[in-house]
Amino acid sequence: MSYILETHTFNPEKLPLEETLFHTANGYLGVRGNFEEGYSKGVKEIRGSYVNGFFDTHPIHHPEKLYGFSTVGEKILNVTDAQGVSVGVDGESMILGEKNHGDYRRFLDMKRGVTGRGFTWKGENGKRIRADISRIVSFVRREVFAIEYKITALDSAVLTIRSTVRARVSNYFDAADPRVSGEPFAPLEVVSKETDQSGVILESRAKNFGLRLWTCVNHRLGIGNTGYGRLPDGIFEDNDETVFEWSLEMSAGESLTLTKIARYADSRMHDDCPFQFFEARELLEEGFASLVDEQEIFLRRFWEEAGITIEGDDHTLEALRFNLFCLLQSSSRDSSASIPAKGLSGEGYEGHYFWDTETYMLPLFLYTRPQIARSLLEFRYATLPGAREHAKEMGHARGAAFPWRTITGRECSAYYPSGSAQYHINADIAYAVWRYWEATEDDDFIVEYGAEILFETARIWMEVGNFTGDEFHIHTVTGPDEYTCLINDNYFTNRMAQKNLTTALSAYTLLESQYGDALSNLKRRINLEDDEPASWKAASEAMVILYDRERDVNPQDSSFLSKPVWDFAATPEDHYPLLLHYHHMTLSRHQVCKQADTVLAYVLLGDDGKNPTVRNSFEYYEKVTTHDSSLSYAAFSIMAARLGDAEKAYEYFSKTATLDLDDTHGNTKDGIHAANMGGTWLAVVWGFGGFRPQGTMPSFSPILPRNWESLGFRIRYGQSAMDVRADRKGVTLHLVDGPSTDVEIYGTVYNLEDKISVPSSGT
Repeated sequence: MSYILETHTFNPEKLPLEETLFHTANGYLGVRGNFEEGYSKGVKEIRGSYVNGFFDTHPIHHPEKLYGFSTVGEKILNVTDAQGVSVGVDGESMILGEKNHGDYRRFLDMKRGVTGRGFTWKGENGKRIRADISRIVSFVRREVFAIEYKITALDSAVLTIRSTVRARVSNYFDAADPRVSGEPFAPLEVVSKETDQSGVILESRAKNFGLRLWTCVNHRLGIGNTGYGRLPDGIFEDNDETVFEWSLEMSAGESLTLTKIARYADSRMHDDCPFQFFEARELLEEGFASLVDEQEIFLRRFWEEAGITIEGDDHTLEALRFNLFCLLQSSSRDSSASIPAKGLSGEGYEGHYFWDTETYMLPLFLYTRPQIARSLLEFRYATLPGAREHAKEMGHARGAAFPWRTITGRECSAYYPSGSAQYHINADIAYAVWRYWEATEDDDFIVEYGAEILFETARIWMEVGNFTGDEFHIHTVTGPDEYTCLINDNYFTNRMAQKNLTTALSAYTLLESQYGDALSNLKRRINLEDDEPASWKAASEAMVILYDRERDVNPQDSSFLSKPVWDFAATPEDHYPLLLHYHHMTLSRHQVCKQADTVLAYVLLGDDGKNPTVRNSFEYYEKVTTHDSSLSYAAFSIMAARLGDAEKAYEYFSKTATLDLDDTHGNTKDGIHAANMGGTWLAVVWGFGGFRPQGTMPSFSPILPRNWESLGFRIRYGQSAMDVRADRKGVTLHLVDGPSTDVEIYGTVYNLEDKISVPSSGT
């Protein structure tokens, strides 16, 4: 089955979408799939290169500002543009149009980690050239972006090759779309520049916050298959742009190859311009092919560890592989950054990190590459100071309130009812800490990082909530359903808060029994009182978990069921998503859900079809959920699978699997929907694969849709990795590495030493 995404159709209207789909990234650096030579006049372009976590600040203006409103925003910066390569053919610019190209192909090779284009161009004077272009952002060399631009003259001509490095860039904006920046933003300033005949080194600065960026770009232009590098005939530069130019007379059949290697590094990683920048010239000596060879080795291991196989549904499998590859491209592999909502493929949501990371994306890495999951959680630990400050802004005397959207840890949401009011992000992060601890038994992480996160998040619930008699209520919060704001006893929030509190207690007990000195130091550092753990226990035991006896459902919140149901029949199809056509207050007064809320609580906390209330609630919320958020389909798919309805699960899953490839939400041009992509892995592995983390062992109860003949995936749990294969006959587990381990299959516990096969009946 192919690991290649490709198109043979040149459609100018789809180029902004393809810039996203064919982007290249490695978790630190991302470059949109723009044409190196640019587009013809009038064709829309969102040109961008991004360094994860490299941002600048901007003021948030409130016409009527009240206490505690966020006043400073953060926005990922579009950085130095090293993509530019243009070709002149006897003085005519080679720009692709609908009538001057042939043999067009655009591709993403997910085994080699390379994107590229190939085409034959014909000018108005009849001269033809063949272009074959490849590009790569290296998974092995974090700072490296490289282009190999090969031109073959099909007719004799004078070719002019120009390579540009554009220093003055700006961010994309659209005042009509709340999901992207609404104002111009261009704060990147050039501080210094050094140019020689092989390339240029630029130092830039984010003028408000002061972060610095170094960009080094080097070139080699070779004729034919020789390794000889021809120096440029001219270098032209100003503050905005540096241009390297070559002019060559080419005979029919002759070729040239321009190799362009750019390196990016920022001051979060380096105190000064890093010496290794000058290795870019050594990379030119090694050649573009050596970068691809490294990439292929890296990706071979990734697909072994995280790959999924499906027999009987090639289209879905290809989409799923694309989603997994994009998640790998998006994930930071150190604690300096997290995963932006759009990865590093675009500027939607301004490069911010949300609860999406811990809830939807982290599980893929936790159960395939746990070190990445740990790094993502260490990033949250690094932002605890900002979360503590945000808690104070929200009026809390102690504890930490993680922000709704952020880059550094400060709250960047200007609309608190669907921003800071979503206190559940504290519980979502605590949930991820628990799942990590459960799956890895990494006590060192809990002692060094996790316990502090758990204690500080637990403290917030004691101030957000309150005891009324023998019940503990949580008032005036917003759950995952952003169409219903500022409500009481949100089912998702209360249950996740309850888990937050009990996990904090477990961590406290661990430290108390085995790491006494660490506990004493932590208590002293955060001023944790001796009686606080007891209050967590009392609150968790008294937590209000809403239940409606008449309907036998769990209400989303204390007022939800008393509201009128939204008139879906009278809502025009072009009025979705509702948030773009109806006032937020109107939405909040009705039973209408943007996304999974109560259903998501069932998914995360293990409720299944054995409880009739869960089934009734699932069916109830199906009727009132619009799925206007890309986060929603996966949760409903997983829950349908747990309820035994594989076909309904597949119906939901099919909408999430190809959401970006088919651009079903109409905004993939702004970047991938990274959380939705994580949701596809969850839907396959947690849903159809029937995987559930269960204490010290994994559990599996697969259920396949009718068009799947088999499903295969790998899970790492504890110290062991196992391959799982489910088909119509049952499920087979094979121990790949690590010690023997207990596993549960269809409700029965087995010890996996080498290989186990269990019939689908579980007998």
